[in-house]
Amino acid sequence: MLATITEPSTLTDRQLTTSITHAHRNLTRHKAAFILHLAEFDDRGLARTLGATTTADWAVRTQDLSRRTAYEYLQVGRALRPFILLTGAFAAGDVSYSKVRLLLQYVTLNNELELLELALAHAITELEVLLAGHERVGGRPRKAGNRLSVAVDPESGRVKFWGSLDPERGAEFLAALKAAELSPAGDVPEPEPGPDSSNTRFGTPIAATRVGAFITMCHITRTNATEAARTAPGAQVNIVIGPDDRASLPTQPGAASGELLRSILNGFFAVQIRDARGRVLNLSRTSRLANAAQVKVLLTRWHYRCATPGCTCTRWLEFHHILAWASGGATDLDNLIPLCPTHHAMVSNGELVIVPDERDPSLLRFRFPGGESYTSVDSRPPMLDLAMGQHSDRYSHGPVPKGDEELLDVWEHQDTFDDVTPGHTP
Repeated sequence: MLATITEPSTLTDRQLTTSITHAHRNLTRHKAAFILHLAEFDDRGLARTLGATTTADWAVRTQDLSRRTAYEYLQVGRALRPFILLTGAFAAGDVSYSKVRLLLQYVTLNNELELLELALAHAITELEVLLAGHERVGGRPRKAGNRLSVAVDPESGRVKFWGSLDPERGAEFLAALKAAELSPAGDVPEPEPGPDSSNTRFGTPIAATRVGAFITMCHITRTNATEAARTAPGAQVNIVIGPDDRASLPTQPGAASGELLRSILNGFFAVQIRDARGRVLNLSRTSRLANAAQVKVLLTRWHYRCATPGCTCTRWLEFHHILAWASGGATDLDNLIPLCPTHHAMVSNGELVIVPDERDPSLLRFRFPGGESYTSVDSRPPMLDLAMGQHSDRYSHGPVPKGDEELLDVWEHQDTFDDVTPGHTP
């Protein structure tokens, strides 16, 4: 019998959110069963007995899958077979299909438990950051050669070019494009950056500005980029070395750690070495705005994007005082955090709360409406609250997002425990 689906329009906001979460968990369980059973079907060689050349052919014919999807599911099912813990978490709906595909690029029998714990503790956006620089399954791949092809149309004279760059050279190319995007072309005055402008010092050029940036970059090779353009965060290539000694490119997590370390030794790129907490500079109360050095450290600490869990925005970053400047908050690294304009506005409006734990300031809480909480430990990628164990966010102190005041587990009213008069029943 088919389960009855409640008409979505009849649900409250909270019921709708809960329904989506439960439905996705059930979807993950059923998807895991389908993929694992398909792999077993293939292992038994049942396709030929049912009139199909391969398992993929049978799945296309009988399950209405595209050929690409059939091959993908079969590949994932086969790859999962040696990993009992990961397979169990997938089957239980604890690890999503997207996380499974990501983990299979790195998982071995030796690190299976470690990677599974990371997956259970973090959202997929933070998991991608944590896996950056890890050795991929199959050993170090042969480094692909850099290619650039150019063709000129003899009739129109138009030039067509295409190619492929390794992560290091690719990072240089994107940084050069960024410098060009920020450089005024010819006699055109430099535009004022702002929400209505495509120019921002952070992130790589977007599609709308990419052609113009490339043309300007060509012009710059015969002139010079402005100092402001060359020193913009998005126009630099910074390799980050973490506490585990792995090297990574914040904007290109697929880059191999070994190749990046060789680039550092050869003096090709700037390098940022961060310890577990990444504390380098302090400005105290002398300035409200972060200086250039602090910006670089904060971007490195928070992986060159908005620090909000699940947000991948790399452009228009703003530096938020966790304790407001007006309330005495210092312009120090421990009190600053990069946020995209949307999440910065949500903080200002009380829809999102970012607050250090009252007892342990190394725990930075990100509180979303409805009791959804994430915690960054020592400025590392935020973890799901369920993974924090005894250090989970117990809402023992404020502030909280608007409407969540009932979640506070504190006595916020004036004491009324007066002595009761003998013989009087309150």
